[in-house]
Amino acid sequence: MFYKKNDSKKIWELFDKMKIVILGRGISGTAAAHLAEVCGYAHQYFCDDDDHKNFADFDLIVVSPGIAHWNPLRRAAKDSGIPVISELEFGAIKFPGRYLAITGTNGKTTTTELTVHLLNSLGIETVAAGNIGAAFSDLSAEVLKSGKNPPLAVVEVSSFQLELTSAFAPDAAAILNLASDHLDRYHDSLTEYGAVKGRVFANTLSTGRIIGHSLLNCDTERLLNVKNQFTNRLTIDQNSIKFEGRIVCSLAQTNLRGNHNLENLAVALELVRCVCGLDALFSRELIAALKDFKPGQHRLEIVLEQNGITFINDSKATNPHAVNAALKAVGGNKNVHLILGGLDKGMDFETLNDSSERIKTVYIMGECRDKIHHALQHHLHCIRYATFDEAILAATTAAKTGEIVMLSPACASMDMFKNYRERGERFRSLILDIISRKTL
Repeated sequence: MFYKKNDSKKIWELFDKMKIVILGRGISGTAAAHLAEVCGYAHQYFCDDDDHKNFADFDLIVVSPGIAHWNPLRRAAKDSGIPVISELEFGAIKFPGRYLAITGTNGKTTTTELTVHLLNSLGIETVAAGNIGAAFSDLSAEVLKSGKNPPLAVVEVSSFQLELTSAFAPDAAAILNLASDHLDRYHDSLTEYGAVKGRVFANTLSTGRIIGHSLLNCDTERLLNVKNQFTNRLTIDQNSIKFEGRIVCSLAQTNLRGNHNLENLAVALELVRCVCGLDALFSRELIAALKDFKPGQHRLEIVLEQNGITFINDSKATNPHAVNAALKAVGGNKNVHLILGGLDKGMDFETLNDSSERIKTVYIMGECRDKIHHALQHHLHCIRYATFDEAILAATTAAKTGEIVMLSPACASMDMFKNYRERGERFRSLILDIISRKTL
């Protein structure tokens, strides 16, 4: 049921013999080097931002997503006249199989994991790649080394990875939603951010383009810089997903919670339809797989329920849009002790006031605590804290029966932690330690 895609790889026929320079030595840079080695390409890392290296001896420049357009090294690469691509593009060009792509501001990981789970349940060997699972270049390298038939890849894609793509050509692709995030990288422009997200459709036929239901009523042509040619066939009716009035499934048949996850589920099912056809959506195997699927950690994860208080780890909520979705899913009437803060990405925190009826108190910490406090202080009871641990202790101490303590930071974690996972683990360990001392 795959659709024919553009043969964009033809422009890279020079890939027979290459000398490659890789900008950045993190996960993506290391993956690009792995693929270059498997392909027999000479490669070298450039990592020093302050040293404008000489690119003249190289045929291709592969850029890690963390290196922004204002970075001196990336600017020098652009000015060199040598082709510059992202690690995502490098992996895609060399991948010998088919792949799908999922992007959006929120819900990418859940939707990717769910799509992989459903396709495997239908007998199609499928793996996750990109921002979860292996970096796409790593997956390509392992497949090429094995000599085996490649699995279908479902690639979780960020806007940073899409910036330097021209040949990235998924058989089907989805943009889940678009909200304030990473605007520090895109000149405070949601339009510029959306246009980068829209690049995921550049080489995908309209018959393989899916958008989330929150985008269906938007001016998507303007926001995504792509013509309104999409192939959504499913509709959402209350808590059910339907095809031409016929119920495919309901949220109650899954372990997912909240309207945002209903939209994620609808997109996953659309991608399954693109691969397997409509009949697969009504199969016993798919319905059984929906019941079995469990979302990963750090996404509305219940850490503990003690004395009528629920402690929720939603560390993966790194922007206000994700926090509002979480509050709609679990919050009641002024019953949430919400822990916010971390590293700002140029986001609009005032949108959190839309959920004020669900929030009892906001505990703010991290690098942008003053900005968040300024945005919320006139509508919510807000308290600033010097450290993460102090905020968690204060929220836990104040919570009463029937209330919720939720870490849903609306920010990146790198001012205090390596990543959102480390932040979520710290929250979990603090909650368990505080509660154990209370019950001694």
